[in-house]
Amino acid sequence: MSSAPPPPGSPWRHALEGALSVATAAVAMAAAAWAALTLLGADAVAPLSRLVPMAVSMAFGGGVTMKSASSSEPADSGESGGGLGGLLGGLGGGGGMSLGLTGEAALTPLTLTFLGMAVLAIAFFRPLRRRQRPTPALLWARCGGALATTAVVFPIIAVMAQGTAQLPKSVTERFGKGASSGAFSQFTGGGGGGGGLTKGLSSVMFETDAEATAFLGLLWVSVVLAVGCVAARRTTLPRPLALSRLRLKWNAVTSTLTGTAAVLCCSALAVALLAAAADLTGQGPAAKAAGVLLLAGPNLIAVLLTTGLGASWEAGMHRLQSDGGGMLGGTAGTDKSVDLGGWSGAGVPLWLIAMVLIVLLLTIAGYTASARTPTRTPREDSEALLDRHAENALRMGIAVGIAALALPPAARGSVRIGITLMGNEMGGMAAGLDDGLGLSPLTGFVLAALATYGGSRLQNRRARRRGRVAQPTPTATRRPAAARSMPRVPSDSAS
Repeated sequence: MSSAPPPPGSPWRHALEGALSVATAAVAMAAAAWAALTLLGADAVAPLSRLVPMAVSMAFGGGVTMKSASSSEPADSGESGGGLGGLLGGLGGGGGMSLGLTGEAALTPLTLTFLGMAVLAIAFFRPLRRRQRPTPALLWARCGGALATTAVVFPIIAVMAQGTAQLPKSVTERFGKGASSGAFSQFTGGGGGGGGLTKGLSSVMFETDAEATAFLGLLWVSVVLAVGCVAARRTTLPRPLALSRLRLKWNAVTSTLTGTAAVLCCSALAVALLAAAADLTGQGPAAKAAGVLLLAGPNLIAVLLTTGLGASWEAGMHRLQSDGGGMLGGTAGTDKSVDLGGWSGAGVPLWLIAMVLIVLLLTIAGYTASARTPTRTPREDSEALLDRHAENALRMGIAVGIAALALPPAARGSVRIGITLMGNEMGGMAAGLDDGLGLSPLTGFVLAALATYGGSRLQNRRARRRGRVAQPTPTATRRPAAARSMPRVPSDSAS
């Protein structure tokens, strides 16, 4: 005897829809990761069935650790009996001495993060748009289903994100040059890029931390749902939440900022799709650019915008060597370093271009937020400490200041691979994108407040002008008295 399906308003239905929203977001992130890694040709490094879960795990902020897949071949292979392997063999080492690799990678592919947030928010809130108003208990059931699914699915994704990867030839050649330099070359004979000692430096095993991924995933989903409850528009929420003081005051600003961020991220996705279409073979530079944008397009946007707020971004690649000139000789040196803030295009520095762009975006955001802010009554105006334009400017400044504080840690990235000998790191390489935060949160607060105030004033002036033009003429037909006497009910459609 089959059980009847739960009624539309039951807690189980809402919990199931919340669970499906998280599952749909995870599938969308995995699909985007698969497309990006395919365009980049990453299947030559490791199976995509392992790399895709790794990319999804990193989208929540999880890091990746690496270690040697296997010990390198013994140095004493009969080719250089006078080298280090012969020395150790003569001492009874038998198997010789082997080199190993250790490393970690910390990079958040914000395109996947954005896709997950967008799909989760749409799948979670949109079904409530034309449905009977839920009670707080039903909304809690919906959130519970989403969080429970997150606690189960995300650790599984993290467990799947482990395997063996072949290092690119350019990396292994750099290791070989390091291994054949300095005092180390005296033992290896100085030839062959390190000889047998570097034969094992070609593959690594990678894995992610399942516990950290589960915790960060739960935090990520909680933040998306909390912000969505404040910023969501054209949906139906429980009346205590829809009419709460926090939502009424912050809905216009948060919905405008999230919408602006969505437009910027979608523009990066559009450019990525155009680049992929320009090179359908998936092997040319256009395909590589599309793959990078499908993974880190919003990272580049975050770097650009925070540069305009005063953050100093630097991209570099460093050769790591032991202190005091150990086996690999010398000290840590910088191979390449680029100051992104000082880069100039057409004679205009990047920070100035970014600042102009930020002011333009924030002015438009202030105009939109003002249009979405409910009009005050005369009593509210008399009791308020600031006028509506100043209040919008203050809230926008606070939100942008928080974003300027949170974006750089999410946009930065680093990769470090070290060569170890007998448990000691003897050298390696590191590459990354790092920032100097500086006064960017304060700058963001000031610019956002000023630009929002100007945009809000502009919207108010245009609204007054439209009101004067739209005023009825004296000969226009008047409404019936019954219609004029109807009390005005506040609209709840924005909830």
